[in-house]
Amino acid sequence: MRVGRLLLMCLMVISASAAGQIVSADVGAGIAQIDRLAADPDAKLQIIQLMAVDLGTHRNHLIFLKKQGQDSFGQVYVNELRKRGLDDDAILKKLRLIESPMVERLQPERSATGFTPIAYVGTAADHNSAGTFVSISPEFGMDSRRFAFVVGLPIYRFSATQRESAGIGDAYASVFVRQPAGSFELGAALTVAAPTGNSDEGLGAGRVSVDLNGTVQRRFERVRPFVTVGFTNSLFNNVGYQRPFISNGSSLYESGGVDYRVCRRLTIGLGGFGVQAMGDQMVISQMTETTPAATTMPGMPPGHMPPGMGAGSAGSGAMPADSMPFYGHAPQTVVPGSDVSDHGVSAWASWSFSPGITLGFNVARSIPYELTTVRVALGFDLSRPLARLLQK
Repeated sequence: MRVGRLLLMCLMVISASAAGQIVSADVGAGIAQIDRLAADPDAKLQIIQLMAVDLGTHRNHLIFLKKQGQDSFGQVYVNELRKRGLDDDAILKKLRLIESPMVERLQPERSATGFTPIAYVGTAADHNSAGTFVSISPEFGMDSRRFAFVVGLPIYRFSATQRESAGIGDAYASVFVRQPAGSFELGAALTVAAPTGNSDEGLGAGRVSVDLNGTVQRRFERVRPFVTVGFTNSLFNNVGYQRPFISNGSSLYESGGVDYRVCRRLTIGLGGFGVQAMGDQMVISQMTETTPAATTMPGMPPGHMPPGMGAGSAGSGAMPADSMPFYGHAPQTVVPGSDVSDHGVSAWASWSFSPGITLGFNVARSIPYELTTVRVALGFDLSRPLARLLQK
């Protein structure tokens, strides 16, 4: 009986080892490192693809094997290598070949506290029938796996029919919280802006503004659907697109869409947005600077433009008042929330030249405003160079 039990145990050990369930400490550490990298949604597909190419199979085969059992992707890869007769030393070399380029590409340098410095400069040019708006937005902060904090001071320059302005906007601070929940990813963001921009020039809200939102997303292979809902007391470029006005007043908003990763560097998407403004709104126009003295007419409220003046030429004939959008009537005016409420659709694409440079293209269509805005943006992520500088 004892001999039979010993034989049975030996067979079980041999079987488990052949199945890849018993590994050396070094191989186990290699598997754990691969799994840590694969936990990053942006790295997962790249790691699976590297494994599939090495094994001479399709990545869907590895995904199928993972779904069949309880093994991680790292363990599935090791199991397949064992089936091909590789020993621990050869497997360890394979794991390191997968790991090393991904660590360099995806894992930024972290300080002793576990935080990564953030240094990012975003530039964008937005154009629609109301004018052209150029922005430069440097941001600095700290990031960890679940929490991030940034501060920024945007610089604006816009050109419209009757106004050209340039200068700093409202300085802001944002806090981000991220948390996985099963197969979903949850996130929340709070942004508070100080009135550093000149509201008379259309560069700022003229008061402290607050924006709070939450996001739910889930990644399916190359596809990432997401939904965001939020509240703001100042509407500008925070929902859907860059508006040609700032609206001070309480508003609820929502946006959603789907990202599709065409390849490692290219992502495209399609979505929609909506704003429900509550109560009267103070609108600061970026189209109208001041009302010329010659345009003052009997019965015309102070600060409002008479019909026809928005077209540029006084001799162009009369223009019905309702043909000009509410944000073109005066430098500052109060309108009902129904005027500011908005909804529309958008499409976007982003191309990553390198880990630090991204080109973005966005088209948004506001249905009630009948306004189409085209954006070309360029982003520079300087976080890695900054981290290396701080470590010296």
